[in-house]
Amino acid sequence: MRSLIGKLTWSNIRKRKSATITLFILIMIAVLLLNIGLTVSLKLNSFQQDKISKLNTPDITAYFPLNENVKNYESLVDSYPYTETWENEAALLLPDVKINYGGNNTAIAFLILNKDSQRSMGLFNTTSRLEPADQNTIYLPYIFHGGSGYNLGDTISFEYGNNQFTYTIGGFTEEPLFGTLTNGALKIFLNDEGYKQLEERLGKEVQFNFLSVQLNERAKEVKLEQKLSEQIFGSGNTSSFLVMRTDGGLEGNRVFVNILAAILIVFALIMVVISLIVIRFQILGNIEDNLTNIGVLKANGYTSRQIISSFLLQFVSVSIMASIPGSLISVLVMPLVGNMISSSVGLLWPTTFELLSALLSLLIVTVLILLVAYLSSRKIRRITPIAALQSGLLTHNFKKNHFPLASTSLNLQFALSLKSLFRQTKQNFMIVLIVAGLTFSSIFCSILNFNFKGDTSAVLDLVGLERTNLQLDLKKAGHDQGIFAEVEAMPEVQKISILEGRVASINDSSFMLRVSDDYAKLETQTVYKGRQPIYDNEIAVSGVIAKMKNKSIGDEIPVTFNGVTQNYLVTGLSQQINQLGMVASITEDGMRKLQPNYSVQSINVYLKEGEDSQVFIQKLEERLPGQWNVTNILDMLESTLSTFTAAVSSMTAVITAVTIIVVSLILYLVIKTLIMKRKREFGILKGIGYNTFNLMTQITFSLFPVIVAGVVLGCLAGYFYSDSVFVLLLSSLGIYNVQLAVSLPQVLLLCAVILVVAYAVSMLVARRIRKVSVYDLIMD
Repeated sequence: MRSLIGKLTWSNIRKRKSATITLFILIMIAVLLLNIGLTVSLKLNSFQQDKISKLNTPDITAYFPLNENVKNYESLVDSYPYTETWENEAALLLPDVKINYGGNNTAIAFLILNKDSQRSMGLFNTTSRLEPADQNTIYLPYIFHGGSGYNLGDTISFEYGNNQFTYTIGGFTEEPLFGTLTNGALKIFLNDEGYKQLEERLGKEVQFNFLSVQLNERAKEVKLEQKLSEQIFGSGNTSSFLVMRTDGGLEGNRVFVNILAAILIVFALIMVVISLIVIRFQILGNIEDNLTNIGVLKANGYTSRQIISSFLLQFVSVSIMASIPGSLISVLVMPLVGNMISSSVGLLWPTTFELLSALLSLLIVTVLILLVAYLSSRKIRRITPIAALQSGLLTHNFKKNHFPLASTSLNLQFALSLKSLFRQTKQNFMIVLIVAGLTFSSIFCSILNFNFKGDTSAVLDLVGLERTNLQLDLKKAGHDQGIFAEVEAMPEVQKISILEGRVASINDSSFMLRVSDDYAKLETQTVYKGRQPIYDNEIAVSGVIAKMKNKSIGDEIPVTFNGVTQNYLVTGLSQQINQLGMVASITEDGMRKLQPNYSVQSINVYLKEGEDSQVFIQKLEERLPGQWNVTNILDMLESTLSTFTAAVSSMTAVITAVTIIVVSLILYLVIKTLIMKRKREFGILKGIGYNTFNLMTQITFSLFPVIVAGVVLGCLAGYFYSDSVFVLLLSSLGIYNVQLAVSLPQVLLLCAVILVVAYAVSMLVARRIRKVSVYDLIMD
């Protein structure tokens, strides 16, 4: 029995070699993309956790200025009941470093540590190291290599405070938290001599402490982060400081990686669905074309189960054979994907072959193909030898003739194309479905790419970062209230706004409490339902908090800050990826209900169009010398997005290329099958005077309206529903509403490219009709 099924399987493959090759390529691409997506999704979390264990990354990390309150912070950490161990070391914080990153001059914050200091947590670890090292050797996070193209031994220069610094890159470090542009400052290392020279040159203004805390296993809910933040802020500190939980920092680093992996998996599943449609089309076409042969096989003793098994074996064999090179190619592609991941998470991604992902990809694809092949071939059971040998009713087309050639007023060539179009409705539906799905994927990625490279407003709204030019932090407390008005009165300034963040809690759940005097002034609006607070008893909470605490608009919610609790009325629901969505907003007066002596310490400055940030900073220093720590927010935002822009652009290019390849393969398969089925008809048409070009045009025009319909449907779906798909991808982060910017010319251009390629491929493949000759048909 096995040999009989094997012979039938081989006969099916041999008769349809081009169809088998087309299916092989489709499945190979699907497995390739699915394997990469699953590898990233399944491995990312464990990969980061392994790095944390290797580097002994602490549970809580903080940096704050060196001052008389440091002992109080250390005492709080030491007395906390769940603290297992802690250590505090000297650091230098350079909040606004001007450096060339990714080919652009940008602003980045540097947290510089002494490489030679003794530490048991957050260990110094390099992917490679240059020897020997001296005071001019610097050790940078791995993203400078993977994301910006710097190499070992290169010279790197940066500017801080009108001073130029030049170093030789001695190594690239792995750092789970401060190795990316998403969690504040980048952790940089100098050796002992270089560190002391820089400290002496910059003075006390940049002297900070770097605190690491390891908690024991009994600490189920980490509250130390909130207590430490409140104490640092309550001590009158006005300089930059940060307190971060490791799990929150890791989650923030992998957000965009998870999005890219999800897009890959979804597109891979679209490819699998296309393969399944092609398989169904092939089986049904095979049954229709070989109805007589099936009758002969049954008359000679073959059972329906044997014939069906031959189809199952045929497509499962192709699936397995295509999955093997697909998995192997993924090993070659993985270094490119790994470089994008490393640039996002700050850790060197291993490019080893992942057997689990490969087996899972093979299993998913094979099971789906087996199911569709079985369901499609069940029709064979209803075919009897007599009915098959008689053909007749089983193959006759009883559909209405919409374009009778004898009475039509249309051009004969056009009428023949329309007859062919309406004759093959199932095939047309298959093409429309495939082309629409592929076009939608391409449009979605194109829109996503435009929002990262062109109009970034929607992405920044999702992240929750304010789109301002500069952030000014007062160096000293007790300032004159008129100082903000003086900044706003400068001719270069369009407006100023207040937006500060404090760590607070709701029923022991920590979150970021945003404070502003007027939310209408902000460029980044995060509320998607209701409104921002206006009065001192109002609050807007994120959808994540609302869901966690079972609250909605109109409910009251208790907020605790520095031991003081007040109830606020929920007026709106907000969303943002930053802080993992754990964010709420109150007014400046509302903050004073929690802290009566609260005073604003920082402002956002929005410059008029065409004004240069650096020139303004110089004028500000001349007018109000020694008052501000300045952060170029706009440059920092561009740097942060640049890490992901390259990845999104690459994915867009890949998916667009795959779309064009797959559309070409489908057209090749359909047109070749069409020519084989209608060989006699085309021979007759040649005999009555039609030339090859006439028939090529007829075939192309019979398919082109179907392709146009698929492209139009995919284009409309991408244009109107990309927002909904993006919301699904981000739903786990508490994103409920997205308004992506759309470049209509870019969308139309992409659709036009797909149509032009489809037309060109259709004409090229239809050239096979030149081999059809009247003489050969007569001799047959």
